[in-house]
Amino acid sequence: MMVLPGVIGKFLAYIPITVFITLIAILFLALTLNSALYYKLSKKEKTYIPNPKAEQFIPEDEREILAREREGKTEQTEKATRRQRILDGMSDWYEHFLERFVSKSSTRRLSIFLPLLCVIATFIFLAPQI
Repeated sequence: MMVLPGVIGKFLAYIPITVFITLIAILFLALTLNSALYYKLSKKEKTYIPNPKAEQFIPEDEREILAREREGKTEQTEKATRRQRILDGMSDWYEHFLERFVSKSSTRRLSIFLPLLCVIATFIFLAPQI
């Protein structure tokens, strides 16, 4: 768009320039300001929720890091809120779905080739219509 000749080229040249400047600004914000804001606005947790099912697979060096992170915190044993139970149920369902999906090579291949086929189909069937 930037190399088009004539008045149209000058008019359309602002679009890629604007997109480029916007992407650079977003990258700058993502690398600097967002992490600083997260650090300032996030509060330190005073409790932790144990997960013995997941902790049995953690290597020894990561167990030490987890123990240091839990120092000074209390174990949360109270009943989870309704929102947390719903999110946990969704997380368990998604984990089960991914385990079934990834375990078969045919579904892995399908997840790669199906989007490619959709793109090709749109080029073949929709592009002439536009």
